[in-house]
Amino acid sequence: MMRFIWNSWWRNKGRFILLLVGALIVSTGLSYLVGVTQSNSGTVVDELQQRWKSSYHIVVRPADSRSVTEELNLLEPNYQSGLSGGITMEQLETVKGIGDVEVAAPIAMIGFVDNETTLERVTFQDPGIYRVEYMEELTNGNETQKNGFNSYYSVGWADEGMGEHGTFNYEGDVPLSVISEVMLAGVDPEAENALVGLEGAVVEGYNSRYFEENDKATQSQFEEMVETNIPVLLSNVDFVESKQFYNITKLDISFPVEERDKTMESIKEKGGEQYLDKQEGEEIESYSFTSKEAHEKYIKNIVDPSANGSRLALDPIVLFKASPVEYRPVSSPFPERWPFAYEVKPYLIPDDVQLLEREAYRQVNLFGERLQDGKRLRLDIKGVYDPTKLEISKDPLTELPMETYFPAKSNLVMDEDQNPVNPPVEMMPTNNPYGFLTKPPMMLTTLEAAEKVLGEEPVSSIRVKVKGVETMNDESEKRLQAVADQIEKETGLITDITLGSSPQPALTHVPGLKGKEGIGWVEQQWIKIGSSMTIFKEAKVGLSAIIASVILVAIVYVFSSNLIMMFTRKKEFAVLLSIGWRPNQLSKLLFMEAILLGSFVSLVSWVILGYFYVSSSVSTSIVRFILIGCFGLLIYLLGTVIPAILVRKIKPYEAMRSGEITAVGRRLLPSSSIFTMSVNHFIGTWKRSILSIVSIALPTGLFILFLFITFRLKGVMFATWLGEYVAMEVGAMHYIAMGVALLIAILTTTEIIWQNVSERKPEIALLKSVGWKNGKVRRLVLYEGLLSGLAAGILGLVIAITAIWRIYGEFPMEHLPFILACILIPIATGMLGALFPAAAAVKVMPYQALGGSADTSEKTEKGFKVVLVTGGIILFAGMIAVLANAVPQVKESASEKVDPSTVKGTDGETESVFKQEEKKEKPEDKDSEEDRDSQSIENKAWMVAELGDEVTEDQSLRILFKEAEAEEPISPENPDNRIITLQGEFYLDARKDDEYSIDDTEFTLKGLDLMDDQNNVYTPVQTNVLEKEKWNNIKLLKGGHVILQLSFEVPKDATPLYMRRATSGKPRPYLLIDLKGMGEEATE
Repeated sequence: MMRFIWNSWWRNKGRFILLLVGALIVSTGLSYLVGVTQSNSGTVVDELQQRWKSSYHIVVRPADSRSVTEELNLLEPNYQSGLSGGITMEQLETVKGIGDVEVAAPIAMIGFVDNETTLERVTFQDPGIYRVEYMEELTNGNETQKNGFNSYYSVGWADEGMGEHGTFNYEGDVPLSVISEVMLAGVDPEAENALVGLEGAVVEGYNSRYFEENDKATQSQFEEMVETNIPVLLSNVDFVESKQFYNITKLDISFPVEERDKTMESIKEKGGEQYLDKQEGEEIESYSFTSKEAHEKYIKNIVDPSANGSRLALDPIVLFKASPVEYRPVSSPFPERWPFAYEVKPYLIPDDVQLLEREAYRQVNLFGERLQDGKRLRLDIKGVYDPTKLEISKDPLTELPMETYFPAKSNLVMDEDQNPVNPPVEMMPTNNPYGFLTKPPMMLTTLEAAEKVLGEEPVSSIRVKVKGVETMNDESEKRLQAVADQIEKETGLITDITLGSSPQPALTHVPGLKGKEGIGWVEQQWIKIGSSMTIFKEAKVGLSAIIASVILVAIVYVFSSNLIMMFTRKKEFAVLLSIGWRPNQLSKLLFMEAILLGSFVSLVSWVILGYFYVSSSVSTSIVRFILIGCFGLLIYLLGTVIPAILVRKIKPYEAMRSGEITAVGRRLLPSSSIFTMSVNHFIGTWKRSILSIVSIALPTGLFILFLFITFRLKGVMFATWLGEYVAMEVGAMHYIAMGVALLIAILTTTEIIWQNVSERKPEIALLKSVGWKNGKVRRLVLYEGLLSGLAAGILGLVIAITAIWRIYGEFPMEHLPFILACILIPIATGMLGALFPAAAAVKVMPYQALGGSADTSEKTEKGFKVVLVTGGIILFAGMIAVLANAVPQVKESASEKVDPSTVKGTDGETESVFKQEEKKEKPEDKDSEEDRDSQSIENKAWMVAELGDEVTEDQSLRILFKEAEAEEPISPENPDNRIITLQGEFYLDARKDDEYSIDDTEFTLKGLDLMDDQNNVYTPVQTNVLEKEKWNNIKLLKGGHVILQLSFEVPKDATPLYMRRATSGKPRPYLLIDLKGMGEEATE
């Protein structure tokens, strides 16, 4: 039987070549896609596994902290820095008590501390008036902002008044200080150390250590405020880049001893400080400091108190709380690179808030309307830590926001006109607590201290680590999801699973403030939730589908090949039956051929796979090695089952029949053209046409599904840095699989159309004898391939769309144009498959149709052997070389960049300049306007008192104003004006706390004036000091007091009137004393 099979193959050399080519394609496909795919899959999983690490696994937040960006599973890069409380200690304990929670590290964003550092103290030797000019240059990376002011000191003359002369009294030296806003945050020392190794990051020093168990917060009551003494760790890294300049100038103003009073009175009459600003002088000294130098000195004084460091202000009042940046989606200017784009919403800062800026990128969030609502702290510095030594994930592919220690990363990539910025500019945080980029907390305290300061809901977020999720698999995902669900169910908070997330580049448009154009477009690394698991799941779906599709396509190919072979040899089988062969012997014959071809496929697969194992790092088990060979044999055996059953139904009389044309040959179209002849033959041989359609449709449907999975998988991957990296790992395998599937589909088509041509040789010979040219004959066959491909394409689309719907659970409407375009693939497959049969049809001559199809001449036999052996060696060696290069170069396919245009991005219009909303004013009567103006004035005050009321400022300074008669009466210069005289009493009480030093706190009394409802300001025309103790004409010292008498000249109709004291460091800048009664008396 073996010799009979060989002779049958040898007589039909063309079909034998197709069998060998098919066997080689199937074997290489198996060895690569079943064997090497394990390595490739392992590479993807290994890369994901290596990056299946992050600083925390789940983040827990208050229920009302969702933002619009999370609709696309995106977390903004600095979301934690904008959270202010919202989680109770009870909820935190509930999270800690969940079984699989290993670490629950809370963070409480307390607020911004006004941090002042004195760097130098300047002394003046010669009498005179000195200008201290201060200038700060602060950069955000893109532009530098300048802010400054002038201060004047009189050396050799003491101002007995209220500073109307525009100068400060010189008291032995002038401090040169740097002031910045610093975020203070509370952490659980034990949990934070377990999460990021904070204790190991503490800098060694004489006075630097980690939190200890006895570091407790204590509270003391003073008047209306509570002071909380808290332990603090300081960061040794300052993320702000700024420079401070001090220029000391001695003004060119004559200052002899006998004329000093007269000189200063002249300065007062000419405008005081405004007059001094215009005076020239000689620069005698200048100083410059950087923010880095200031911070280093600040830290040096903590670590080594004996060093010549800086003086610290350790008793701040916290007025400002954290607030989030609000985004809105906009259209990306370059969606092919950044599909996601957002714009920052600016805010107007109220006039009564003491910030240098009047517009910001965050909403101002105060502890309360009054100064007493602020949080007074006493900082007990315990040590210094270095954030660069923390044990956190530094892999840029999986980096999560760690805003407790580092600012969000941002790069300016385009200007406002969408012109590229080359190279991109790294944006930096500023000292503005409500700027776009803010500094991370520079001060850390304990959670226990944060609870005392903030009250019932101190925790802003909880970073959770879960046990038993070290490996990336379905079990880990289920455990993470179960913990997250339990947290939400038991606490009512919201959770996000961050393990397996990855940074995703997105654009942020930053509009301009103060009428200026916007900064431009900033690239930030947003966080794509669950990137690794998405890639892992779809990679598994993709790889499984690849293997299944190739095996199924191979089975279909073998089935169609055997079925066509059975039709071709039907006469031969009928003759065998007529001479005594049994039907089961025919089935045995087919199975024997299948075993021979399957064994050949298995042998080639083993050789190729063995070469891979020797030449590369691919490894597998012996069981898998054997199974790969068994797959080849199984494919051919399964493909032979149906033909082996059908061959039993052949009858001996069928030796006299030819082909399988139906008895009733219907013609739907008149055979008036080549195309209609092809259509009629296609329909006339409907059984074979159905087989051809099914043979192409099955691989086509799977091929379209495979393309969809490939593109969808890369669409998911490309958006994140991790996905972009892992996408590089799977490129070669995908495209080799495409090639294998395509070759098998073409081979299947060729088999079917070849048989059609063989049976139509008499028809073709007749057509050529009546004058048909070769071109017409070629088109006749090619049209048949086109029809088969078109019908197969329609069926394949149905199969593919159905499979996609089942796998992904949704109809692929968004990708429908791409899927429909894939119908070109089966059409091209049918046309390619018809090329060789068309070439064979062209060679048919009229006389050849009368003879058989076998060519057994000696010359032909010899030539065929040479071509077969040479071609086989070249083909086999070429396949091994291609695949061998493909395996080690899987990673090198990184150069193939993924087109992200398939990812749905954001939409919306941008705003170049922040425009304040215009308020429509309704007509009001005179009384209502006065009430409104009065209310506007009072809104600027942290307190409004009445004459005779004692007011306490900053817990220690007691203030009392009352009406008085001037000891030295004066007359108004204008007859329409009147003189109002007030007596002000100021007492600065000494505190019982011996460690507390009030000497460094400047309670200046400069800036006392009257104000009316038209915002007119009236300065004192006469000042008398009635009584004083520890008073240096501007500043009160501890235990001192001063009683002043102030006289003002005001219009008789000025009403209402307020005594106004300018203050600093408060959310509203004035203390007002209502003088409405005095104003009304004057009017009467």
